[in-house]
Amino acid sequence: MKALLRAKKSKKGISGAVTALILVIASVIIALVVVGFAFGLFGAFAGKSTVTQVGTGTIIPCSSGGTLTFTLSSSGSATITSVQLAGTTYSGSLSSSTLTAGTNSITVTFSSGTFVPGNTYDFEVTLADGTVVTVTAQAVSS
Repeated sequence: MKALLRAKKSKKGISGAVTALILVIASVIIALVVVGFAFGLFGAFAGKSTVTQVGTGTIIPCSSGGTLTFTLSSSGSATITSVQLAGTTYSGSLSSSTLTAGTNSITVTFSSGTFVPGNTYDFEVTLADGTVVTVTAQAVSS
């Protein structure tokens, strides 16, 4: 009778090997999630990149428009969707719209607008996430 009870008890529990395997798998999954958050691999849960201007940009006027050059610092990757002279409808075409973590030199060509050497101008840089960064640039003689 006692042998029968022991047989029933041993069949009710999970074996030690199965328990160890479950714990190892759970530990690996938890480690991957922690690493993913630490390195920002989960874009949907990661915060927005912080983008700021470094120094003052320059704009070199030409007969119609000018060439704007400025530097942005970004905490992560971001995409520029437009650059516009603040308070106007003048927008420029970008040399590159992708920002990476660190400093990024951006060149924008404006085909319209008048820029007077010595004057300072504000530009609105719009990012794909809707953030608008104000960039200041001074017009210089070519």
